[in-house]
Amino acid sequence: MSRQIFLSSRCSVVSLAALVSLAALVSLAGAQTTAPFTDPATGIIFQQFFGARTNFGFGIALPETPIDSFIGQLSFPLAGGTDGWGGFSLTGDMEGPLLMAAWADGDKVVSSFRQSFNEDDNPPEVTGTFSLKPIAAGTSITGGVLTYTFLCEGCLDASLGLGAAATAGTAEMGWALSSIPVRNAASPAGILDFHDSGFGDFEADLVGARNALFDTWAALAGDPVGPGAGAVPIVPDAAEGDSGDEDSGDEGGSSGGVTRGGATRGGVTRGGATRGGVTRGGATGGGATGGGATRGGGSSNDGNGSDSDDDD
Repeated sequence: MSRQIFLSSRCSVVSLAALVSLAALVSLAGAQTTAPFTDPATGIIFQQFFGARTNFGFGIALPETPIDSFIGQLSFPLAGGTDGWGGFSLTGDMEGPLLMAAWADGDKVVSSFRQSFNEDDNPPEVTGTFSLKPIAAGTSITGGVLTYTFLCEGCLDASLGLGAAATAGTAEMGWALSSIPVRNAASPAGILDFHDSGFGDFEADLVGARNALFDTWAALAGDPVGPGAGAVPIVPDAAEGDSGDEDSGDEGGSSGGVTRGGATRGGVTRGGATRGGVTRGGATGGGATGGGATRGGGSSNDGNGSDSDDDD
């Protein structure tokens, strides 16, 4: 009898180990990761995340020895050729870390730094010891696609979500895309509505993003973008590790008298129902496809062939 129990327990341990290994492999296979991409307009070599469903792209380039700056590139289709915004965050979570968003105002690209503590509301513009310097040669609005290349000085800072020490491997970053027109689009403090076209996180290969030509590329940057009226100082050390669940820590509880974790938040149902008229929890975020635009030379890194719509 004892031998039978021992063998049964041993089989259970082996089975559990096999399941854990299988789960790890499935998770790895489904991860959205960056891949090398050379921008044809500037020659800058990025590690780029590119979503096949939304045609949203974000690329990052670093010096051989990262200190506090990187070169970034946003590219995404504008709804109707003119509307919406796209952005990225320095962690896989949109709440807490430094964010940057860009949008079109006619034939001009407008951008600003943001910080969000409540994704239901417009994130306020923030200021700090960081700055954004556009690279004109890599910035355009063509065929309904906005491309914005920039030097982000002072942006590599652990208190903002991603420090230089974290560039020794891969790091989780976030992205978001909205088809909703930006209100007061001429101002860096323009009003950003919900990212209804898609959002999620990805793994950035920051070792692969390093390049000896970084200083040459950084020299292409122009003057820093100034903040709009009403910008506030950023709150440092507000970013938390992304748990893969935007409501982690509040499951089944409440926040500000509003039930979370499958019920409602701000009067809008979450967890697979609707929010602001946009289906969430694995749906299509309003069904937007990015206008069918393609990213010249880009590569798809969705892992499972679609952009995540359930994590931010």
